[in-house]
Amino acid sequence: MDIGVSLPTVGPIAEREFVLDVARAADRAGLHSVWGTDHVVFPKERKTPYPYQRSTTEVLFSRGVDWLDPVATLGVVAGATERVMIGTAVLVLPYRSPVVLANELSTLDRLSEGRIILGVGAGWMNEEFSAVGVPPEERGARTDEYIRVLKTLWSSKGYVSFGGRFVQLDDVTLAAKPHRPGGPPIYVGGNSGPALRRAGALGDGWLGMEIFVDEIADARSSLDKAAADAGRDPSAVAMAVRRGVLPPFEVSNLLPERRAIKGSAREVADELLAYQDEGVSLAVLDLAMFPAEAIAAIDWLASEVLPLLA
Repeated sequence: MDIGVSLPTVGPIAEREFVLDVARAADRAGLHSVWGTDHVVFPKERKTPYPYQRSTTEVLFSRGVDWLDPVATLGVVAGATERVMIGTAVLVLPYRSPVVLANELSTLDRLSEGRIILGVGAGWMNEEFSAVGVPPEERGARTDEYIRVLKTLWSSKGYVSFGGRFVQLDDVTLAAKPHRPGGPPIYVGGNSGPALRRAGALGDGWLGMEIFVDEIADARSSLDKAAADAGRDPSAVAMAVRRGVLPPFEVSNLLPERRAIKGSAREVADELLAYQDEGVSLAVLDLAMFPAEAIAAIDWLASEVLPLLA
């Protein structure tokens, strides 16, 4: 099983020094990947409920809490690391032009020598959709179409056309070609039925958000059905999960009510291995703590937990 960790891209720890310290620590420690998340604006008053209530994160949507843009963050981290993969968990795809995004990520894939992973979601905050000028009722259809646009542009060896509901392309080619044929892998995040259908039908992988081991089998069944219905090989759709983690030493847990994987190295490894037994190949672990503590947690994961997963 591969292990990735979140970057400190939200709140008072969302600063260059802290982001690069954590990214470089993960790179040195031999972890698989580092991940940034996404929001663009927050309204003064929000009526849209947060869909992942297992995570006590309402405070993160408060005034004055910064969220670093994930695409820009990927570029900075790629230039400061050598081998670690760099992903978005997740980028709200319908907020962005898929053609512009395709060229941005193609460029990052080139300059990082194939280390970009695009995790996408359809979004959830109606007020944020209004601010970026996208009708929230179109978010699912746009996400589906935009994934197809990205894959079409990245896979092309020449000029391509695309006729969709939201995107029209007539004999164009990207200005920058990706490092990897076909471009960065696309993981679809979310636990809802539409998200699982989208991952199975269109994604290279699925990223479950705060989903527990005993829920993976049902998710796998939904993924397999969606892939088969789309004429795809279900085994081609990788499974990943995003969970919080707490090491067995004192840290300043910034999300104190969050249900995280915790305990000794053996206990944490056993829970991760239980995911692996259900077919999960990647765990993205949220380090909801201050950067120095996150680095200590990364070193602990690398020295104590990873050997138990080998």
